Amino acid sequence: MPDRGAPFFFVFPDNEAASAVARHLREEQPGLRSVAHASGRDWIVGRWEPAGLLVARAGRTALALIGTFPQSVAGALERRAGLLSDPAELDGLAPTLPGQFHLLASVDGALRVQGSAYGARRVFHTRTGATLVAGDRAVALARLAGLEPDPTAVAVSLLGMAPAPLDQRPLWSAVTAVPAGTALLARPDGASSYRRWHRPPEPATSLEQGAAAVREALLDAVEVRTAPGGLISADLSGGLDSTSISFLAARDPRARIVACTSTGDEAFNEDGRWARWAAEDLPGVEHFILPNEELPTFYDGFDDPGLPLDAPNALVASRRRATVLPRRMAARGSRLHLTGNGGDNLFVGLPHHLHALVARRPLAALRRLGGFRAMLSWPLLPVVRQLADRRGYRRALASVSLRGAPAPMPGRPSLGWLYPPCPASWLTEDCLHLLERELAEAVATAEPYGPTPGRHVELWALHQLARDNEAAEAAGRAAGVPMSAPFLDDRVVDAALSVRVEDRVDPWAYKPVLVRAMDGLVPRRSLSRATKGEGTMDAAAGLYRNRAALTGLWEDSLLGRAGLVDEAALRRLCSAASSPELRDERFVSTLAAEMWLRTVLTTQGALA
Repeated sequence: MPDRGAPFFFVFPDNEAASAVARHLREEQPGLRSVAHASGRDWIVGRWEPAGLLVARAGRTALALIGTFPQSVAGALERRAGLLSDPAELDGLAPTLPGQFHLLASVDGALRVQGSAYGARRVFHTRTGATLVAGDRAVALARLAGLEPDPTAVAVSLLGMAPAPLDQRPLWSAVTAVPAGTALLARPDGASSYRRWHRPPEPATSLEQGAAAVREALLDAVEVRTAPGGLISADLSGGLDSTSISFLAARDPRARIVACTSTGDEAFNEDGRWARWAAEDLPGVEHFILPNEELPTFYDGFDDPGLPLDAPNALVASRRRATVLPRRMAARGSRLHLTGNGGDNLFVGLPHHLHALVARRPLAALRRLGGFRAMLSWPLLPVVRQLADRRGYRRALASVSLRGAPAPMPGRPSLGWLYPPCPASWLTEDCLHLLERELAEAVATAEPYGPTPGRHVELWALHQLARDNEAAEAAGRAAGVPMSAPFLDDRVVDAALSVRVEDRVDPWAYKPVLVRAMDGLVPRRSLSRATKGEGTMDAAAGLYRNRAALTGLWEDSLLGRAGLVDEAALRRLCSAASSPELRDERFVSTLAAEMWLRTVLTTQGALA
């Protein structure tokens, strides 16, 4: 049985100070694996499954892949190592490979540490003693360096959807996040710099060409996971995303697939019917359906032992629910659980893109805006006002006010650079002051993730999703089966984002790029679905069922001790469990922050 402990790794420069830290780490945790520089000093130290690491050496050069990648690349990686003279020469390697992985290099002691292009695999660094240390987990680096969470960063997490660049801020002030698509370079003495190796593609590809690229990339993404064979479980919710993954996985005769469905109450959710129809077209694939009465409600087990995550995550409200299928499949011997996470982000198409399209193709943009207005009941005046707003990102961020902001409301038009944050009513004045100071300081250097509001918000949302998926993978691993999302592979994301806005954003067509890409691989009946399951009733039931435990949480909370939340206000809301304020991401963000702090803090009251 492979090691199901949470994987992580540290990367050390080739010098004696770093070597001393690595030796001490391995003495403290004897089970850790290690890979050496050509000098013999520790280069990579951590925990990973044997098949999750590939090392190629040539002289004083070593390359490594950590994560999900094709095992057949070993020979090519070794040849690349033999030709390499500078870590900066590796910019073009990762985009040629399917999967999700870190790329590491040691060239005569000089380092390159690179994650993925869109945040599915991240890189952080800090200093401990006299040396730089990099790694894939901020929480592990903080533990290594003996750091405590930063109260201001915790306050930012309470916003839920923090705008850039605050969304990328690690929860420890001495830990730095390397931007997605950027590599960390370090000399043997530990001096470091960044190198941009990836930029999102321009959205210039036609629907037909883009769909063909998505098809090829997604076939490769699923195959790299199924190729090792064995039993693989896969979500089959009935939605287009998980259905596509299930059908692609079932194409590989080397793996045995179990398609898994848990849909909740079908009186409110039609997923179950669509999942059964899809399963009828999957001969030779077992279809496991979880009885509805065995599906946990939201908030069940919110106080289960926490996961060592890099940041608070909304999964705390649904961890038991999200892992009930992986837990069942672990008992069956599944080695991997595939999900459709990411499909919505890539293929629904954000109306924010129309802000730029209206200047380039006004008639096409206005026709689509008319469709969104009809479907979502958008009032005309806010739409016109947002289309006329041509401010840059910094000016838009500078205009954000945390006082009197309207509460989040479904159906409100949003076509600009950001979703205006709306602090919850239970945040204290001290917390609001911290947030206002952080926003003011961020404006001076803030840069959008893309040149237009649509591309910026799209990439911002992908970064959020990558962190959500990291939490889901950790929860699945703790339940017994690692989870994996092929839609988040860089090559799949690149293919999707390359499609023209007018072909991706269409209120009258549901996920047109994915439908075209899967034509001939997924039956037409499944591709015809244009709806999505909805779980509001389940969430409301979970709040009511767990109201006593949620109320008691705020009797002596770490957030309360830190002066960030009004515990009395939270107790009043939770005891009733019917307030609309509990039904959006602000309460879930607060709950996530509290439970995260209880997991990572080693001494009570340290945050205060």
